[in-house]
Amino acid sequence: DAMVYGGLELWKRNSNVQVGAFPRNVRFLSDRMKRLEKTNLQQSIDIVVKDVDSYSGESHATFTPVCRNVTRDHVEYNFFTFPDFAGHVLLPSGTFLHRNFLCFIWHPAFEELRQWVITHKTMPDDMTVSTLISHLSERAPRTFPREVATAKKRRLSSEDAIDDHIVLHNERFFDHGLLQSPEPDQSHRRLLWKQKNWGGMREEAINSILGYFGSIHPGTVGWCAGTPYMKNNNRGVPFVCHPEKPTLDILPWLTEGGIGSTQCPFDPDIIDQSLVLAKEEDPTFEFDDFCGECPFKDMGITCQKRMQYLIDKYSNAPLEAKNAVIKEDSGCEKER
Repeated sequence: DAMVYGGLELWKRNSNVQVGAFPRNVRFLSDRMKRLEKTNLQQSIDIVVKDVDSYSGESHATFTPVCRNVTRDHVEYNFFTFPDFAGHVLLPSGTFLHRNFLCFIWHPAFEELRQWVITHKTMPDDMTVSTLISHLSERAPRTFPREVATAKKRRLSSEDAIDDHIVLHNERFFDHGLLQSPEPDQSHRRLLWKQKNWGGMREEAINSILGYFGSIHPGTVGWCAGTPYMKNNNRGVPFVCHPEKPTLDILPWLTEGGIGSTQCPFDPDIIDQSLVLAKEEDPTFEFDDFCGECPFKDMGITCQKRMQYLIDKYSNAPLEAKNAVIKEDSGCEKER
């Protein structure tokens, strides 16, 4: 669906980090950690806004040290919201992760950590994986909207039509059977979050994990960074994205010239094939001098409908049919 498509496209441009839609925030309590969080998060935002390729040598924001033994640093786990900015843990649902990271997650060096996850009452695999991957990549995760609004149908421009058919082309060769999964059997498993004092146990878990690694990444950068949709926030995390449910056409990495859009350019071959598909579906697509949506005479149809009729009824070539329609009604010709 639209949410998954937007997330996958973001991950393609940032496959060296964890990418997800359901971030949880870790609240810093000490003034030292709060100051570092503010500085480091802003540095991360600036790097993303500069449209720096994730694979370049650009230095990324510094992690915040967690000094449990010296300064008694303690953090709180905020499980009430899914913030776009300053998220520190990505829930597994809606997460994209490069398979190469699995080699590290299951490396013998982290056997003790894996056993701790299994035996902990909340099984904090999400916290562990997000923290481990951020340290391996030396970067914070990236996030995309967990809900995407469906845009109203509109007439596409030539450029939009090409993009639309690129998606259509990819869907034609995609095995949708891959998305079918058997119904999960949860009869043997009690929902973990229903346990008594679940919030307190989760907070203890994140403090234990951060104590193990000794630092925490600067927090996620929201999908709206560097756009008019990025708004200051007076409570909680410093920034939020509005609207909460954007349409695909305002996600910057899917917008021509938007932040991150050039990190994964379209394949020229796919563009050529998509142009062919567009012309097959709409014969008027290739004509700049033809007004397909204009009314044809007083017959209650459009010029495009008349042109299609000539093609279907008399097997006219598109160019021949277009010229015939313009000859019948000069209003079907665009002014240059």
